[in-house]
Amino acid sequence: MKQQFNFKASWKNAWQNRDFKFQTIISLSVLSVIAIFINDFFQYIEMREGFEISDILLNNISPINLSVYIFIMLYAVIIASIFHLSQYPGILLKCLQAYVILTSMRILTILFFPLEPSASMIQLEDPFIGHLFYGNQIITKDLFFSGHISTMLLLVLYNPFRPFQYLFLTMTILTAICILFQHVHYSIDILAAPIFTYLSYKTATSIPLKINT
Repeated sequence: MKQQFNFKASWKNAWQNRDFKFQTIISLSVLSVIAIFINDFFQYIEMREGFEISDILLNNISPINLSVYIFIMLYAVIIASIFHLSQYPGILLKCLQAYVILTSMRILTILFFPLEPSASMIQLEDPFIGHLFYGNQIITKDLFFSGHISTMLLLVLYNPFRPFQYLFLTMTILTAICILFQHVHYSIDILAAPIFTYLSYKTATSIPLKINT
């Protein structure tokens, strides 16, 4: 009962804070706008021509379909993180802001760095909720940089519980390895993800928010 009271009290206190409320509404509004137009964006990038990279690492790895394992680890990290961070409204808001910034960066990098998928790529299929976000479209050119890895790394950075950080980081590394073995992304897509993740993290953290997290 005490944990439930603290949980409710922390959210009541946060929502009474005008700064928290304003930033939450703005962040969710921007994310909603992105969600509305993202399918049209995917359709556009799939129709345009890009260029294929000669990736030394992929050239030496036979592709394997590991989609199920990739999404099991991805969703495990996301669900566990949301459940855990729900105890910390301020941190959860910062994570949301960083995700909005990260998604915006990814849209821009995909837009300005058109890539063709590797000819040996095995299509990554979300067996759970992919149809909700991709509208049953086959998306192969959302490459630079990896959205899966950057999202998981963001949740690692914002998790205040050190054992979870280590666990989620391990799962992120394993996911990255699986993605490379499936030839879904080029090596540069994976290597660039931590850079953009950290930039998003630092940018969101720099936004003033006066609330006890």
